[in-house]
Amino acid sequence: MKRSYLQILIVGIAVILFSLLYFYYPATHAAFYPKCIFLQITGWYCPGCGSQRAASSILHGNLGAAFQYNILFVLALPFVLFSAFAFTWNAFSKKKIRQQLFYSPLFVKTILIVVLLFGILRNIPNRPFNLLAPGSLVTS
Repeated sequence: MKRSYLQILIVGIAVILFSLLYFYYPATHAAFYPKCIFLQITGWYCPGCGSQRAASSILHGNLGAAFQYNILFVLALPFVLFSAFAFTWNAFSKKKIRQQLFYSPLFVKTILIVVLLFGILRNIPNRPFNLLAPGSLVTS
């Protein structure tokens, strides 16, 4: 079996298993999910804080709550899904999908700046920045 086929199989199985886990045991209610070490040590939200709850919300069809938990995670999903699709397509097809955008130094630098800014802005306790904090508007 080619290496890329094996990678696709392993990643595919992992995605399915984690999706089932997050669907049947939502991160909004289950206490066994790992806590953010950065938050525990510093008291500040990292750019990834709220991503587990956002993933659970998406799997339950609640896109509004997902945006409130971590808007950056939700906005990044189309890029991740396209990249996964292109990788899979390229493994099985002779006609390749080129992903030049992801390999552009400008794109990589832009993503780095966006993630760093998001991490900083979501910790400012004043409006509108505090709306970026995980679950700041969610009422359950």
